[in-house]
Amino acid sequence: MIKNRDALLKCCTPERADLLAAIEHVLDAVDPREIVRNSVSLSGKKLSVRGRSFDLSNFSRIVVIGAGKASGAMAEEIEKILPVDEGVVNVLEGTEKNFKTRKIRLLPAGHPSPNKWSMEGAKKILGLAQDADEDDLIVCLLSGGGSSLMALPHVSLEEQARVSKALMLAGADIGELNAVRKHISKVKGGRLAQAMYPATCISLIISDVVGNPLDVISSGPTAPDTTTFADAKKILEKYGLWDADCETCRFISSGLRAEVPETPKKGSPVFEKITNIIIGDNSLAVKTVQCYLEGKGYKIKKIENVVGEAREVGVRFARELTHGTSFVAGGETCVTVKGKGIGGRNQELALSLAIAIGGKQGIEFASIGTDGIDGSSKAAGAIVDGKTANDESPAYLNNNDSNSFFKKFGGEIITGPTGTNVNDLMIGLVKRK
Repeated sequence: MIKNRDALLKCCTPERADLLAAIEHVLDAVDPREIVRNSVSLSGKKLSVRGRSFDLSNFSRIVVIGAGKASGAMAEEIEKILPVDEGVVNVLEGTEKNFKTRKIRLLPAGHPSPNKWSMEGAKKILGLAQDADEDDLIVCLLSGGGSSLMALPHVSLEEQARVSKALMLAGADIGELNAVRKHISKVKGGRLAQAMYPATCISLIISDVVGNPLDVISSGPTAPDTTTFADAKKILEKYGLWDADCETCRFISSGLRAEVPETPKKGSPVFEKITNIIIGDNSLAVKTVQCYLEGKGYKIKKIENVVGEAREVGVRFARELTHGTSFVAGGETCVTVKGKGIGGRNQELALSLAIAIGGKQGIEFASIGTDGIDGSSKAAGAIVDGKTANDESPAYLNNNDSNSFFKKFGGEIITGPTGTNVNDLMIGLVKRK
C-alpha cells in the first residue's frame, strides 16, 4: 500500500519498520469491502446489519445510492451480498474503474472541490430517491468525501467551492464547514431522506468524523440536521466571511426570513423509515494498530478523538514520546493556513513534532490520512524521527509548506487514494528497551 516503502526503509530502525508495517496492516483492515463483509449478511430473505434485522420479502426492489471515497468498494461488496436492481454511487474521479459492479453505476466526481460531475451524479442519485415508493428498499452507502462528491447546491458550484475553501483555509472544523454546506444544498442535511420518503432506507456509513455525528458525515444526507440557517450565518461571521452581497449569504438570508424551508430535524416523519448504521470508523483503525503493535511487544497507549491545531497537537505528542510513551492516536486536526506552501494537517503535525523532539533519538512517528490524501499534496502523510528536523524546518512550518520540506529532505508517505476514509492515524514508537 505504501508505494515508496523501500525508500522510507533505507537505513531504518526496527521501530520504523514496525511502524510502516502497522500502517499497511491497518489500511488492509479498514478496506471498505472487509468492513461491509463483516457488517452485512443475508440468510434467505433475512438481511442482518450489525445485529439489526430486515425482511427483504417486504420489498419489491432494492436500489443502491451513495457517495464517498469508500463508497466504490462498498458498492462492489454490497452487490455480492444483495440482489440489487439498480443504483448510482458517486466515487472519487479516477478510481471508478478500480471497482467492479454490474447493476450499480459508479460515477466519477470531484474532491476536495466538487465539479460538474459531482452535480450530475447527485442529480441522478436524487432522481432515484424521488422515484422510489414505499415498496422499495434503498441502501445508501456513505463515507468521507461525500460532501464534495455529491454536490447539488442552491448556489452555483463555483460559489460552493469558494465558500468551502475559504472556511477550510480559515481553520473551520468539519462540523462548521458542513453546517454551511447543508444549508445551501438540495441533498445534504436530511434533504435526501426527504426526497426518498416514504421508501425504506438503510444507510451504511463509514465515518471520517470524530465522534461519528450522523448529521456531519458526508453532511448528513439521510440524518436529521442539528444545525440551522442561523448557525450557518454565525459560522460565516465567526471567520469573517459574511458578506450580504455574496450568493451564499443571500441564500442563507432567505432561509432566515423563512422564504426557504429549514433542513428536516429530529422528529420529522421523513426519518421514520430510515435506519442509519455506522459500520466502520476511526476507533476500528486505532484498535487495529494497537493490537498489531502490542503483538510486536510494544506497550501502546490509545488516544482517541484527537482534534485541534495540527502543529499544537504535534508538540503535545512530542512530549508523550520524549517521556517514553509509545501510542496510537486517531482523529482529525486542522490547519489555519497563513503561508503559501503545499502541505496538509498530517504533514504539518509530523513536522511540528520533529522540531519539538529536538533531535532525541530512538523515536519514530508517523501521521497519515487513511484516505491517502493529505491536504493540498499528493502524500498521505509523513514519517519522522530525531534526525528529521534541521535549521530550515521552522521556515517550512511557518509557511504551511510541510510537503515541500518532506519532498526535499525525505519522509513523505505515498499511497495514492486508498479507497477508504476513517480519519487520520498518528503513531509514535519509542525504542524498546
